[in-house]
Amino acid sequence: MQKIRAPFVFDESLNASFLAELFDGDTLYAETVFEDFLKDLPVYWQRVEAAYDSKNLPVLGTSVHTCKTLFGYVGFTDLQELCQQFENKCSVNSADELRVDYIILIQRKEKAQHVIEKEYARLRQFNESNG
Repeated sequence: MQKIRAPFVFDESLNASFLAELFDGDTLYAETVFEDFLKDLPVYWQRVEAAYDSKNLPVLGTSVHTCKTLFGYVGFTDLQELCQQFENKCSVNSADELRVDYIILIQRKEKAQHVIEKEYARLRQFNESNG
């Protein structure tokens, strides 16, 4: 008799319906995407920091845009929207005017990264126990 496998339930802070559509139950693919996110985000975020520190707003907007895409792939659609708003502000505001928004973005990025680290560990465990 075949054991019925319970579906993986993503953290409530993630857009579960978006992830269900994106991965269609393929938790191995989800694990790979989450792993890639954890490898890529620090590299991409260094570009954000460097652009902000040098007050290079065109590069800052482009760098945040790249991170926005990453956040979307792991279901942080709300953070994706926040990145879009920040990206838009880069074309009309000075670096000093972006300071508060930048701090908020950093805080949200840190929280998101922590959630994805936990979700990645949960996905690995789920896939190992259901493999």
